[in-house]
Amino acid sequence: MGKINKKLYYEIFISILSLIVCTIILAQLTLNLSKESTYILDFWDNVIWVIFVIDYTVRLIFSESKLEFIKNNKIDLISIIPFGTLLQSLRIFRFARVLQLTKLSRLLRFTVLLYKFKHRADKFLKTNNFGYTLIITILTVFLGAFGISVVENKDFADSLWWSFVTTTTVGYGDISPATNAGRIIASILMLVGIGFVGMLTGTISTYFLNKNNKDQSYKGEVIETIQQKLNDFDSLSKEDLEDMHAVLLSLKEKD
Repeated sequence: MGKINKKLYYEIFISILSLIVCTIILAQLTLNLSKESTYILDFWDNVIWVIFVIDYTVRLIFSESKLEFIKNNKIDLISIIPFGTLLQSLRIFRFARVLQLTKLSRLLRFTVLLYKFKHRADKFLKTNNFGYTLIITILTVFLGAFGISVVENKDFADSLWWSFVTTTTVGYGDISPATNAGRIIASILMLVGIGFVGMLTGTISTYFLNKNNKDQSYKGEVIETIQQKLNDFDSLSKEDLEDMHAVLLSLKEKD
């Protein structure tokens, strides 16, 4: 059970990091960020990139077949290729051309990491159809940001920050709507946020519960099969006993 839980925590951790980088890239592509904001986002992007590189390298080193590992983890390999750095080092292109290619590389990396997130978190997203809830919530955040930027005449970056904070029910209070239309948007975001947090909590509980139930079910079936064979102990050969011993040891190691 311990090994299974460790793998599960690892998958969740990598999925969250992939989603964070997707959010960073999306912000870099769509928002007019200040130099300070760009520096902070680039810093955390690089930190997560280093984690991905270490993760891929360690798994490659300990894999039995290096070629098979590379074939089965092409997305992970593509996600750690530093396209932006490579393009910036090419002096043969004009500056405007490099900027266009950098945006294209970010879009490519966003697509790759989004696929990586979906691949890692696919089972979790299917639990309670949480994937649809996540998509609806993200769309609501962006629509709320657009709406508040129009009715309150605010910068879209500030509106997006406010929309995210309101949806997560944190509510720092640094930005607050002054118009009736803005308050209606805030109310909708709060309701969506409360529903999302509740859905997220329930999905996490269901996911772990189903995972543990499946493990216990498999373990119970194996033990029941061995008990049935032991009922006819006299007919068992030495090889049969050794096989059962090996199976029981493997079950014990998973606990």
